[in-house]
Amino acid sequence: MRFDLLGKAFIALVLTAAFVYADSAFERGYAAYYKDKDYKGAIKQYSIAIKEEPKNAFLYRQRAIVYYDLGDYRNAIADYSQAIRIDPSYANAYVDRGLAYKKLGDKNKAIADYTQAIKLYPDYVDAYYNRGIVYHDLDDYTQAITDYEQAIKLDPKKVEAYINRGNAYADLGITSNAIDDYAQAIKLDPNNVGAYYNRAIAYAEQENYKNATKDAKKACELGECGMLRNLEENNLIRD
Repeated sequence: MRFDLLGKAFIALVLTAAFVYADSAFERGYAAYYKDKDYKGAIKQYSIAIKEEPKNAFLYRQRAIVYYDLGDYRNAIADYSQAIRIDPSYANAYVDRGLAYKKLGDKNKAIADYTQAIKLYPDYVDAYYNRGIVYHDLDDYTQAITDYEQAIKLDPKKVEAYINRGNAYADLGITSNAIDDYAQAIKLDPNNVGAYYNRAIAYAEQENYKNATKDAKKACELGECGMLRNLEENNLIRD
């Protein structure tokens, strides 16, 4: 089994926001979440801020992010949806809501949200990347590759996009392309255990057990020894 990378909530605060809301419920919520990791305290303070400014889309999104991190995806979706109702051009809220829909298994709604974010902001790297993940989950590897490619085009240093594109190529049986993508991920991040591990699998599928052994050993050094054990159990270690 290969390593698959999951999308993370896109949290991008404008640095001046804290100053705009200085000495406010928002600032207390911000501190509770980002500094103290007090999620329940953050929700309480953001809720106070929302009562003070019920038409502020940004505040709903901030509370939604906390709900998401608590695993309360339905409340997160409710807050993201309210943020979108207030500001239909809020691309970040669409991407974040897409992540929450994916967590609940509603992949079609997730794709719809990522697509809307792309319409609003065509250079949104995480929208393409996360949509690629959902297409991949749906076994639409070709469309997943298309989205990963666009994410890479926009951000050539996005390591996880190379790894996931490599996984999609591997699922299509195009192992040479998969190996190339894992190699690029390793070039960008020399200690990426997933890239070594997945490349070891790809090499093994090509019956190139020498390179598979080399990558499996490196992955084990980095903390994941499953592939190395697999090679050992099948007498496929080649030094």
